[in-house]
Amino acid sequence: MNVKTKKIVGSILALLLLFILSFVAQPSFADDDHHKYRTGEYYNDYNDEHDENEALEEGGELLGWGTVIAIGGASVLMPLRRGSRSLIKKFPNAKSGIISTLRLVGKSHIWIGALAIILSIIHGVMMYINEREFGFDEISGTISVGLMAIAAVFGVLLMKNKGSKQYRSFHFAFLIVAVIIGAVHVLIS
Repeated sequence: MNVKTKKIVGSILALLLLFILSFVAQPSFADDDHHKYRTGEYYNDYNDEHDENEALEEGGELLGWGTVIAIGGASVLMPLRRGSRSLIKKFPNAKSGIISTLRLVGKSHIWIGALAIILSIIHGVMMYINEREFGFDEISGTISVGLMAIAAVFGVLLMKNKGSKQYRSFHFAFLIVAVIIGAVHVLIS
């Protein structure tokens, strides 16, 4: 891992840590009625318990949509590779831009995929803590994350054996099934 990659990964982890810490930050007040808020009494006709659960649920949902965006970003690689030859034939002046875009997407594919798995795990934990139940919605999400992790293993094997069509097929197949189950998870939640 080179220095630039370490800086990028460190920055992403630092931002993720700050984001997670924002959910446990203690509110501070400039007035004298803070004791009512801290003891669970109504503060301006609003109860503290609802605010805490809503923040956890909203944060979990935000991470879930972040996972969807990361999966979309990681999946851009295949259509770009498949369509790059026809794009270069149609737009020969844009050849260097298309090639540099392919390189950028190819280099970031692994990191975006890893980010998708990390976000989905944190999303699942936060939603489980909020809801305290493990129903069909949670089972479908867990299966989808498990299939993404298996696909990541085949992705690592594919990275070591770039010419292996079998690893590429397994990587793609597990991801397709994970995306279908993930879409069901999003639709039923």
